[in-house]
Amino acid sequence: MGRCHSYPAHQCDNCLVTTLEELVEDMALLLEAPCTLEDAEFRLIGFSDQRGRAAVDTVRQRSILERGSSAEVRDWFHGHGIREAAGPVRTPTDDARGIVGRLCVPARHRGRVYGYFWLLDPDNTIDERLWPEAGRIAEAAAELLDLVERRQERRDALFRELVEGVTAARLSATELAAAGGLDVHEPVRCVLVQRPELAEQVASRPTRPGVVWARAGAGTCAAVVRASLLPATAALPDVLTALGLSRRVADLDRATHVAVGPTVRGFDELASAHTGALVALRVARAGAGGAVVDWTSLGPLTLLAVARDGDLAWSLIPPSLARFLREATPEVLETARVFLDEAGSASRTAQRLAVHRQTVYHRLSQVERRSGCDLSSGEDRLRLHLALRLAPFVLDPV
Repeated sequence: MGRCHSYPAHQCDNCLVTTLEELVEDMALLLEAPCTLEDAEFRLIGFSDQRGRAAVDTVRQRSILERGSSAEVRDWFHGHGIREAAGPVRTPTDDARGIVGRLCVPARHRGRVYGYFWLLDPDNTIDERLWPEAGRIAEAAAELLDLVERRQERRDALFRELVEGVTAARLSATELAAAGGLDVHEPVRCVLVQRPELAEQVASRPTRPGVVWARAGAGTCAAVVRASLLPATAALPDVLTALGLSRRVADLDRATHVAVGPTVRGFDELASAHTGALVALRVARAGAGGAVVDWTSLGPLTLLAVARDGDLAWSLIPPSLARFLREATPEVLETARVFLDEAGSASRTAQRLAVHRQTVYHRLSQVERRSGCDLSSGEDRLRLHLALRLAPFVLDPV
């Protein structure tokens, strides 16, 4: 091994991630075995198949494809003392769990374990004389993981300062923008992503120019994105790819909520972009996962950004209408929604609902009788339409 494992703190993010990947390759070449690097919670950071020697077991396959391991697998490996070990540890084969024998090299720095190198070694053939050099590679990786975590913590703090309106926001904006190769005065959008374990992985993920990530709390990550990078489509795969999250796993996608805030003129207006994204995320959470909700598609739900729920309910949904919304059957409510969406056309409402037109008229008569709204009145139709859209978010359940 001729490479020097000393890396300056001023390297850019992608240089640091590339260096981590190089360390994985170095470890695989040194020990002549397929290698993965995972963080302390067994989330994948990088892997090498050692020039095509792609030995795979169930655990390794899941780690690469799903970027993580199950709690049972983590407990099994912890039971072999890897957290406490000062150096490499051999773990045995377990056919029942689909695990082949491995060499685990903890990535430890200043007494803390930042991750683990895993090398498939079912026959215990890795030469122990190479373990000291493997330990030096692992320590270099731990130092880098410590550095990327501290950088991420700094960006998290800068993001909070900007969206919370802290006095020193100008300096915060300049520093955060520079981290993503952005100009503080160029149009940006704020994208909030709730995706399993993304918040724990974002510090060590590669990033693309024009995107800077921050952990925004409650398992949510915020990406400040050059506005031109986001696709016009709201399809989840396209948005994830634009954000640099192009590795897609069906189970993760179905559990993902993405919200896109409005375009603002620069980092000085990031608080407004974030507020809009929060509203869009609130709407996204109310639906099934795997979808993207864009601020520009919210219509009257944008009112959620400018008034408190109680004020909206008090001003737009009188008690009689609130009672109707809570007590009406789903079929009656859906008929009212579609009728209003279709500009009061009973024929198009019947077509969309796949029912007879007389059924529509019968349900609409129930709407008028029980809500107190006259559907021939434009003002009443507007009030009912707003109430139907806002009620799931501003009315307390019975």
